[in-house]
Amino acid sequence: MAICGKVPEFETADRRLMKLAEKAYKKRKMAAPEYRHRAIVWGVQSHYYMDFLVWLLNCWGIVPLTDMLSCINTEMIADTDTPENREQAYYDMAMLTEEMIMRNRTHGGYKVLLDDLFEFVEEFNADMIILWEHITCKALDGMHGLFEDKARERGIPLIWVDHQLFDPRVISRQGVRDQVNQYMRTVMQEEPLDPTLEILDDENSW
Repeated sequence: MAICGKVPEFETADRRLMKLAEKAYKKRKMAAPEYRHRAIVWGVQSHYYMDFLVWLLNCWGIVPLTDMLSCINTEMIADTDTPENREQAYYDMAMLTEEMIMRNRTHGGYKVLLDDLFEFVEEFNADMIILWEHITCKALDGMHGLFEDKARERGIPLIWVDHQLFDPRVISRQGVRDQVNQYMRTVMQEEPLDPTLEILDDENSW
């Protein structure tokens, strides 16, 4: 989105990924023995460097439906090269740049951070929220209680997961997983699908 599709390799890779996703969907093959919860993942995404979403699914049966950075734009944009669309493409690129990753979810206040989250919860029929909290980012501290109040009003379990981006000296990968483990066992009163995944050896990760 940041380069507005200027690199052809991006489109090629995107099409390959979509084909894989469509193939898997058609087979309807379960990715884990059991699906227990449908979660929206909200906040800064540290999960990409530790396969957190795959772990959620296989350890606790929590299906990560979508995350904050995937909910940048839900409007259709021009994708066919016609004389009319060439003019429209300028407006589409401007809109994508204006609403690009992080900008539209962390700059705009209550509506884009709080209200939009619960709109997506309804749209995706989610029954759980995983909310990342970057401990050195103070911009959202004032809204911590607002998230909890909104989730409590709607009866949606909300798991706060502290992280420090890529610095395991502050919060380790296991420290991230332990927060989910504790919530699922104490609040949700559930046992893991695979107990061997609760604690993983991160000795060679940094």
